[in-house]
Amino acid sequence: MSVHRAEILSLACGLVMLFSLSPVHARDYIVENGNQVDSQTFRGYTLYRNWCARCHGTFAQGLSAPSLTSALADLGYSDYMDIVANGQQGRNGVMPAWRGNSVVMDGREAIYRYLKARADGALPAEKPQQR
Repeated sequence: MSVHRAEILSLACGLVMLFSLSPVHARDYIVENGNQVDSQTFRGYTLYRNWCARCHGTFAQGLSAPSLTSALADLGYSDYMDIVANGQQGRNGVMPAWRGNSVVMDGREAIYRYLKARADGALPAEKPQQR
């Protein structure tokens, strides 16, 4: 009987771990061969170039606004999502709130993937290629 309970407990713990996984997997990026990325990370790059690069630099290295490769090294996912939606007062100006822009809001997860790949050093400061 105790073996049966141990098996059930082991199975239950495994299921709890499986179902308690955060949606981190949805935010994972894939970089291969230096600059080949998955479709969502490439989408993030495209959105970033269209909406963010004018202030944060071509490859998130900073321009009139801070380097996002540095900021995302310390900034958590929830904070990033909040700042994109609600904006933030910076040292040199204001990051606008994008909550009224459906393109940015629908793509902020993909933008995060691209920025996280850059911040982690997995993706160089060059145009990525879609795998």
